[in-house]
Amino acid sequence: MSLVKTHKIALAPTPAQGALLAQHAGYARVAYNHALADFKACLDRGEWLTDMDLRPRFNALKREAYPWCAALSQNASKYAVIAVGDAVKAWKSDKQANHFPVFKSRRRHRRAFRADNGPDTVRCVGNRIQLAKIGAVKMREELRFEGSIREVTIVQDAGRWFACVTVKTSDLPLPLTQTFRVGVDVGVKTLATCSDGRRFDNPRALKRNERKLRRVDKAIARSRNVHGKNRLSRRRTRKYRQRERLHARISNLRTDAQHKATTAIAVTGGVVVIEDLNVRGMVRNRKLAKAVSDSAMSAFLAKLTYKTEWYGAEVKKVSRWFPSSKLCGQCGVINDRLTLADRVFRCECGYECERDLNAAINLRDYDAASLAESLNGRGGHVSPLVAAAEAREASTQATPSFLTADLLVAAD
Repeated sequence: MSLVKTHKIALAPTPAQGALLAQHAGYARVAYNHALADFKACLDRGEWLTDMDLRPRFNALKREAYPWCAALSQNASKYAVIAVGDAVKAWKSDKQANHFPVFKSRRRHRRAFRADNGPDTVRCVGNRIQLAKIGAVKMREELRFEGSIREVTIVQDAGRWFACVTVKTSDLPLPLTQTFRVGVDVGVKTLATCSDGRRFDNPRALKRNERKLRRVDKAIARSRNVHGKNRLSRRRTRKYRQRERLHARISNLRTDAQHKATTAIAVTGGVVVIEDLNVRGMVRNRKLAKAVSDSAMSAFLAKLTYKTEWYGAEVKKVSRWFPSSKLCGQCGVINDRLTLADRVFRCECGYECERDLNAAINLRDYDAASLAESLNGRGGHVSPLVAAAEAREASTQATPSFLTADLLVAAD
């Protein structure tokens, strides 16, 4: 069994190579829009075209419609048309979750294109990557993974070019050699709290840069109101690029903190117990939406899941209904009066612990067999508290009240 890993590496192209990268990204955008327009025209006539139908139609007229494409690599247009087929296929399979594909704009959409023509068609020698029709482009660092190069996607992010290289490695997942268990509680103020006392702070990247971002947005809004929406200027273009750099910095700060935390947790091995959080439902809370989105809990849990596989650990997910924060880590009593503002858990038995640490300890000691969990009609987990209440109600209804009174009298 092999692993597939993707590495995003910054490029350092020459001015001529940078122009060629931009031309290939533009070619991919033109091919995508042309194929999408062709699909929509045929759909109006009642014909459904797949990417296997769209590619020959585009190749038959691209030389006449776009004569400048002869000097560029045709891999960019090939995978752009395939992307149209995948998008409409996803829309057809689930129209509620996937919207109909839209045309790509030159300014709103990110520049990107596929540079490979299948597995092992792109070579990396040292810190150089060989791209068709472009040449050997310098990379800021060498590939960290060794193996067969499956895909290469070139993207531009905040004015910088990156190569996303997917490698199929021969490294097998390490066997699980330890029985060490650690509970991980994911939060907003603290990114992750482990049951062994380790804490990983949340950088709060959006909150730290929100003032700068608001200042740039106001400058762009003033320019649009004074000079018009469609009349671009050099100053407004500079503001757009400044906003892109700010968003890239926010994303990089958040991603860097998550990678460092998940790696530190995964390398310890053993069993990592986390909660199956409903992040989409948490974002619907108007008071917590920005803080939850800034912490990117779903991305953190996804990184932790695949990194544990790399380092020979195991991930166990606990039902979201498990009261990890309200459960006493010493006596097991549930404190229903605990609110979100209470950061210290205090129990009547005298146990006192920091709230997130107490939740991590309860996750570590989680035992599904000891809890009265059940499934609802759609296969989801029912809260243990609700299940226990339903069990008590069922037992009360099963035993008539007069029999219950007679039993109590007999016991006395």
